[in-house]
Amino acid sequence: MSLHIQSGGRRASIAADAHATVAQLLERAGIHLNLRCSGEGICGGCRVQLGAGTFDIDGLTLSLAAGARHDAFACLTRVLSADAELSIPAGSLLETGGQIVSDFHAPNANSAQTTSATAPLAAAVDIGTTTVALVLLDPATGHILARASQYNQQIRKADDISARISFCRTDSEVQVMQELVIQQTINPLLDEACAAAGVQAGRVQRLAVAGNTVMEHLFLGLPVESIGRLPFHAVRHIHPPCAAGTLGLAMAPDGRVDVVPSVAGYIGGDITADIHAAHLQALGGESVLVDIGTNSEVVYALDGRLLACATAAGPAFEGAGLLHGRRASPGAIEHVRCDAALAFQCDVIGGGPADGICGSGIIDFLAVGFRCGLISAHGRFDVARLQEAGRYALSPLARGSSHACVLVPAAASATGQAILVTERDIEQVLKAKAATYAGLKTLLALQGRSVRDIPRFVLAGGFARHIDLANAIALGLLPDLPLERFEVLGNGSLAGAYLALTDAAALPAMEKLSRLPQVVELNRTPDFEDNFIDALLIPNLNTMEFPSVRSEA
Repeated sequence: MSLHIQSGGRRASIAADAHATVAQLLERAGIHLNLRCSGEGICGGCRVQLGAGTFDIDGLTLSLAAGARHDAFACLTRVLSADAELSIPAGSLLETGGQIVSDFHAPNANSAQTTSATAPLAAAVDIGTTTVALVLLDPATGHILARASQYNQQIRKADDISARISFCRTDSEVQVMQELVIQQTINPLLDEACAAAGVQAGRVQRLAVAGNTVMEHLFLGLPVESIGRLPFHAVRHIHPPCAAGTLGLAMAPDGRVDVVPSVAGYIGGDITADIHAAHLQALGGESVLVDIGTNSEVVYALDGRLLACATAAGPAFEGAGLLHGRRASPGAIEHVRCDAALAFQCDVIGGGPADGICGSGIIDFLAVGFRCGLISAHGRFDVARLQEAGRYALSPLARGSSHACVLVPAAASATGQAILVTERDIEQVLKAKAATYAGLKTLLALQGRSVRDIPRFVLAGGFARHIDLANAIALGLLPDLPLERFEVLGNGSLAGAYLALTDAAALPAMEKLSRLPQVVELNRTPDFEDNFIDALLIPNLNTMEFPSVRSEA
């Protein structure tokens, strides 16, 4: 049995059998799809187009003649005929060249100091759910010798935290995830960084990692099942140092590995690192730190006291769940501008034609669309205006259809198909921003404070480096504050791991920090639901909280 594949103008044939799903067949052939839900058939990330052949689709047999086409999920489809055809859209392929943030502020990090030719080296690693960033450094001087980053290869099996917890039901599945993050992700990054610096991997004597609680557990090969159910407890929050050889890391086998301690099940070592790198507790006074992502974390600091919460924003800011959404990698629209005539100007990562839109781009689209009156406060299009401008499309859904705006016409896109933003897409983004803003507002209200009271607002994480702050405010994702109050930290998780290697006081300080925050469970806080509902509007039902934001409608 053979499966004939077409993807991006390239054709290939692979062996097929009815015992494996199309997603499994493709993975065997080295073609990795966006299995965001761990192959459960619910996310749509592995959507493919079936051609001539006979297939089993989730228990139903379908035969297609030559020239016929049928959309299906690869994780639910098996090949039954001796020969079959398949087309893979670009958006279903796992991206490998993402826009990954590895910059941060730390003493001596970018200095021009020289390093001894025999001095022991170290590596700091930020293990993100989606991306992993590594810096190779001289721990004696703090000088960074090389940087390397790539997608966390665990996304081959599951895209987000919940899917990875669901995947890891057994010890062997935990081991699979550990191998993917170490053997397939961190070790290649170590090799790349050492090659760039012209040094042998055996000189790397120390490694420090920071990540969310689940990522740190999987790095260490610890079970994560308990983090996914009430009361969301981790196996442990403070991890003793271990030898690199026990984890199979491509460095000196007796080298020391440190893991930045986490605060709680959903407030991980990455947030501990953020707090330390931002001096949130050490500086005193009043400030807020927000790390925006699939799970958005908020930390409130007042004169050394810390309160923290996490809110499930969902994957819309990474493009997941949007019709033409994708991660921030070459071909993705990262910024959008628009005039009154709905003439859109799009900045595309890497230049060239676009094949989708990422999180920063969708924030811009909603903000400029709201300002010019194209999008209402409820996230609905002015359909007549779209039609007048030749920008209207009706996008079919599994049930019904959705009004859509043609952001890029078919003739100008990289895929030959129009790039659309649908009202359903807008709904997903509004839910994500509402969860983040509601978490922030609720946490502050518990202390009798409002968002406008905060003199210092720190934004952590890679996503914050790429968003337009004014547009994020217009959308209602960030509070309506003067822009000078915002401080963009960069990759605070990587900064914390770096400091753990260059400052002897840093790791003990972060262990202390991990015990300080009072964790607020938003699902037990009555005001959170009301704040969430208010924040589903653009910018918010309570418009007095956003005095600078106006729609021209």
